[in-house]
Amino acid sequence: MAITRVTLFVPGTPIREPLWDGLPVEVEWIANDGHFGEAFSYGTVSDAIVAQIDRAPGAHVLNWSIDLRAGRAQIVELIARLPGALAVRLDQSKLGWDRDRWLALFGSDDPRNWHRGAIAFLGGKGPSQSCGMHAFSLPDALVDDVSLGSIFNVYQLAEDPELRSGETFAPDRETPRRVIERWPDTNYPADHACHNPYGVWRFGKPGGKARKMSELVPVFIPALRAVLAAVQAKTGKPLTKKQVEAARDDGACIMMTARDQQELERSRGYGDLDPELVWEQWQVVR
Repeated sequence: MAITRVTLFVPGTPIREPLWDGLPVEVEWIANDGHFGEAFSYGTVSDAIVAQIDRAPGAHVLNWSIDLRAGRAQIVELIARLPGALAVRLDQSKLGWDRDRWLALFGSDDPRNWHRGAIAFLGGKGPSQSCGMHAFSLPDALVDDVSLGSIFNVYQLAEDPELRSGETFAPDRETPRRVIERWPDTNYPADHACHNPYGVWRFGKPGGKARKMSELVPVFIPALRAVLAAVQAKTGKPLTKKQVEAARDDGACIMMTARDQQELERSRGYGDLDPELVWEQWQVVR
């Protein structure tokens, strides 16, 4: 079954002839329940457009099996050709724009515009976490500095780097480096559109030192999280730290480059646990 990587909510009018034949997208038409305007009432769409959205008869819901970076040209072309479309909202972050602004952001080749168009930062008193990077098949960022998090996300969008848990990151030579570790996303339940199955890069304090690591990455097949879920189902009760570490140590894995690991995770549709932090991370996904 194809993985849904991008869901777009496009209020407007229904079309008579399908424009999506041959495209990797499933389309559903839903009638306006009287609350469509609320989906665009967060300051990114003018009051006049919100009023039009409230009067729209319904919306097309587009579920794409390609991500927003690899399929950007196809997605932009379809939205541009969709008659009567008023606005576009990305369900993976709940961020929406009027159609012309959305097309300008994603028709651009500048990853900073994609970030502005798709990514929101959520936070309270503590660190802020970005939301929506899984639309690009990338992890989000959890950091105490939103500016740093934005720079890091744009770097991911622009370069698609081979990042590894335990490495360090800094945007320039003058900024102290920070250790980044990839953790499962705990902001949303796994069945929520905003949940990032590729996880979240957690930033350490300034001045951290990278882990010592080999050139290749151990990749568990089947995934370590799947192995642990099977062991726990068999035992019928929560696993102890000793059992979790034993399952990790006995699990089958192969050594891959960071790029091959990344591509495998994208084909699976989710990231695996960090073997070095397996007990701690299992506590948040079990």
